[in-house]
Amino acid sequence: PLLDSNLQAAIERRGKELLGIALIVLGLIAAAMVGSYTPDDPNWMVSTDAPVQNWTGRIGASIAAPLFMIVGWGSWGLPLVLIAWGLRFAIHRGEDRAVARLIFMPIWIAVVSIYAATLVPGPEWRATHSFGLGGLFGDTVMGAMLTLVPVGSHLMVKLTSLAMAAGMLTLGVFVLGFTWPEVKQGARRVLVGLILMYGGLMTLLGRSATASLSAARSYKE
Repeated sequence: PLLDSNLQAAIERRGKELLGIALIVLGLIAAAMVGSYTPDDPNWMVSTDAPVQNWTGRIGASIAAPLFMIVGWGSWGLPLVLIAWGLRFAIHRGEDRAVARLIFMPIWIAVVSIYAATLVPGPEWRATHSFGLGGLFGDTVMGAMLTLVPVGSHLMVKLTSLAMAAGMLTLGVFVLGFTWPEVKQGARRVLVGLILMYGGLMTLLGRSATASLSAARSYKE
């Protein structure tokens, strides 16, 4: 072979790291595109002379508009997936699971869209959009479910929202490449962090109370 096994392994690792960095950059760009989405921006569906407000320019506005129209807030799944897998490739943590997990990304985004469709949009969203927070896809699926299931619409929306929230979290953990040991380790770290924050807060409050009591005693004397 032209290169020995050690050199081949080193080149492969550096290649994965470069791919991870590229995915992170793309994810940050996608997050800026989705986060700065404005329905009034000029795009292939809207013709206007107003300046582009999207941080990624006219191209980003032209991509964000159909994304939000189709899946609504499910568009946030795209930057999240890019950044998460970029980090995994960069630090070499579970990158071998990418193909098997990313196959289910469209399903996850669809579930996020349906969940968003169960939420009530604010007045600003209703004033500028003819569809709900889940886009046309989320509205269509929710409309079909409300029509087919013989349950009160209000109860059905609540049950669907609960089911979609559970499915969104479960499938999201899977699509982002997490394993059960990683989930347990992450939950343990979060729990330890909350306990330490609570302990620090109680210590701070205790010191404040002691200082206030000492000041009151000094003032009384």
